[in-house]
Amino acid sequence: MRGFTLIEMLLAVVIIGVVGTTVATATGGVANQMYALERRTIANWVAANELTRLRLAQRQEIGKPITESRKTNRLYMADRQWLVERKISKTDTPMLHRVEVDVFELQDGEKIGPFEHMTAFIGRN
Repeated sequence: MRGFTLIEMLLAVVIIGVVGTTVATATGGVANQMYALERRTIANWVAANELTRLRLAQRQEIGKPITESRKTNRLYMADRQWLVERKISKTDTPMLHRVEVDVFELQDGEKIGPFEHMTAFIGRN
């Protein structure tokens, strides 16, 4: 009779177990990376939308200068709650203002992040 010994069978089971664990760990890591990438991408869209809102508001009020300010806004995008903090400050050029936007995710009322920081310079029309 010819067959596998008990040691050969145990070794095969150990190898299959190690390979299975490695594959499961790698799959979990990829899932975490995808979630983080999705979160950063959506945060980038939220920041870009905030800058676009500011530019559109400025165009509607032609001639009115942008003033230094801080604003916090909560919004909902892609099934998530976001907190947007916008800061407008002066620059050395009187007709140009610096706008900084930070985007945080809100989970159970807690601010997590920032996942995006965007800076733009907006001139007066």
